[in-house]
Amino acid sequence: MVNPMEQYYNLLVNPLIIVRFYQIGYTFTFLLGFLGNTASLLTFSRTTLRKVSTGCLFMVLAIFDTLYLLMCVFDYLEFGFKVPFYPHIAYSEFCRFRYFVMNVAQMASAWTLVIVSIDRWIRTQFPFKSAMICTPRNALIAVGVLLVFDMSLHAHMLTSMFEIQIPGFANAACGPNYFTNKPYFSFFFTEWSIIQIFTTCLGPVSFMLIALIATMINICLSKRTVIQPVHLPQEIRNTNRQKHVQKQILPIGIAKIIASQISDVMAAILDTSSAWTILGWIQSLNFAINFYIHCLSSTLFRKEFKQQMKIIIHRNEMPVTTIEYFSVRKREQVGYQHSFIESSLYLLIYSRPTL
Repeated sequence: MVNPMEQYYNLLVNPLIIVRFYQIGYTFTFLLGFLGNTASLLTFSRTTLRKVSTGCLFMVLAIFDTLYLLMCVFDYLEFGFKVPFYPHIAYSEFCRFRYFVMNVAQMASAWTLVIVSIDRWIRTQFPFKSAMICTPRNALIAVGVLLVFDMSLHAHMLTSMFEIQIPGFANAACGPNYFTNKPYFSFFFTEWSIIQIFTTCLGPVSFMLIALIATMINICLSKRTVIQPVHLPQEIRNTNRQKHVQKQILPIGIAKIIASQISDVMAAILDTSSAWTILGWIQSLNFAINFYIHCLSSTLFRKEFKQQMKIIIHRNEMPVTTIEYFSVRKREQVGYQHSFIESSLYLLIYSRPTL
């Protein structure tokens, strides 16, 4: 017997523009994002970058962005290709898991860039102490503290208050139920929307702007300082290298955060299903372009990426080269053996005493 609720859900169909955005737009996003985030992980996993706090932070950023895109895959399948998750799975639990991971990754990605900007500010503010402060261990501790706060803030999405709404219908598949919990419904669409704007948009942008201004001031002051080149050429080169990286990372990070979170502010204003879908797709793009705006746009990171690709290609060619080498050696040895046998037979035949 068919469930009456299932019949009701089947009557609700997504508009064609929404279906096309999921089918075409998200396909482009996933191709761009998964390739870029994988390349970012490969680049920043190099020893030269992995030993630096900034490199570790960009690896973490790629992981958060990948998690966000993985959660978007479920929407891609359900809303774009009408894959019927309901009633084949526990849909309420599925909603909680999907939206919890997505929102945690979104906030963590934004604040990871804040940690990067603070890391760069410390290097310009305390150049002699930065080696002890800006370490990969401290960077990961900062990310751990961020994750604890982030997960605690979004823990309400794992409770029974966040549940199934209209499966298969974009932007209304999951959320609070007005009839079962009116206070949480009111909180989710009023206070929680304001909290999200501050925690994922205004807060990160404000901190990054402050760090950017402070860092640029430090750089300008350091340029005015006369440094006698006595016996510190390596330290001077490191300082210049840090300034170069700083100039490339922070403006790009600011632009990325502002662009990625404009959709949050607009989504709080617009309330149509199509508008939410379009803005959601634009937001997903921002979790797919980190590699292209942070790595390929930076001379230093682009160089490291090329070196990593050369190493990977060389590793892939090594087994073939080794097999070919041993095959050639084996053929040479077989040829030597045949030559030795032929020469031995020749000697045996022609060196016999004549009767």
